[in-house]
Amino acid sequence: MTRLFCLALLSALVAAKSAKCNMNKEYPPTSKILPSGENKTVEWEVLNLDAPAAERWAHIVQPRIKGIQKLIDTVLDLIKEIVGESKFNSMLPILDFLASGQVDGFPSDYAAEVKGIAKVTGIHLTELFVLQVAYEIWGLCTSFVVQDSEGEIWHGRNLDFGLFPSFDFNKMEWKLTEALRPLVISLDVQRGGKTLYKSTTYAGFAGVITAMRPGVFSISVDSRFDNKLDGGLISWILGDKKNHELTFTVRQSMEDPKITTYKQAFDFLNSTVMIGPSYLILGGVNKGEGAVISKDAVTINVIDLESSAKNGSFYVLETNYDNWKPAPFFDDRRNPAKACLDQMGPSGLNGFEGMYNTLSGKPNLNKLTTYTTLMHVKTGKYESYRQFCSGECSFW
Repeated sequence: MTRLFCLALLSALVAAKSAKCNMNKEYPPTSKILPSGENKTVEWEVLNLDAPAAERWAHIVQPRIKGIQKLIDTVLDLIKEIVGESKFNSMLPILDFLASGQVDGFPSDYAAEVKGIAKVTGIHLTELFVLQVAYEIWGLCTSFVVQDSEGEIWHGRNLDFGLFPSFDFNKMEWKLTEALRPLVISLDVQRGGKTLYKSTTYAGFAGVITAMRPGVFSISVDSRFDNKLDGGLISWILGDKKNHELTFTVRQSMEDPKITTYKQAFDFLNSTVMIGPSYLILGGVNKGEGAVISKDAVTINVIDLESSAKNGSFYVLETNYDNWKPAPFFDDRRNPAKACLDQMGPSGLNGFEGMYNTLSGKPNLNKLTTYTTLMHVKTGKYESYRQFCSGECSFW
């Protein structure tokens, strides 16, 4: 615990030092391999929705079995650190009993997908269930939607994941982040032999947290924290299914044939009651199509691009804290990102270049960052890059 306090103090000092724009000219990335050994550019895989649900992920997870098992082992070891090994072992029979029913309760045919992943990998269904709901518990991110001087809508995000009370002080890396980075993949999700949407995710995780449906809308999900200690998730696991699991609901919005416009996607996600808090960041095709939906279980606030433009701003931006309140001193990624966007202005964004440079500036790039995704809904252009923060970095 003393070490964790030191990490928090160091991150606060770095954040205080970095509460300004720290971007450089990083786009397009010139390095092909990260210092951690992974490819910089995220590999593409095809997920065919016309294939039987139990078989869809087989070709994706089969070559990555060792990595998925390492990730799950890391998660389970960290849970043991939190609750204690003996208590964890006593919980396993209960988790095994609950997991099968929980997976069956997943919407659409996603339950069959997860069971298919379990069959191909040989990984216990309970362990895969933990992976499916992990983003309900913890993740740190930066997302923004920008309207440039030509009225084009651009969407960028960093996915920061892995903050648990287990840090490798030899490598100066979060153990979970280190396990996640090799599993980052981009999906070309197809139906009828054509691209339905594009997504960046982790192999073995069937939900959606970053995605774009060309010509319709884009979305990124950022974690939001409240004082209920994941009470909604616990109630959902114990059988209260009136509310909806976040990442599968987002996936449904991408796959629903009735959703063909940004407004329809916004209305669906804005009105759906989730099992826990979140921020949903949406981008579209036309001027003014962008929003941050802040949710407890229901929506509690919306900041949209059209209203922001009337107030003199050309973007909406979210990290992991209510954007109508000041950013916390110990984790201010909001103001550095805003400073970079303001520095460029709507005429200096230059599409993916400005977004990538902003997201590669510290502290938006930090020890938890696993990937950066850049999206342009109008053209369908979509790029994802693994990230690794070297040198003096914030720990989150």
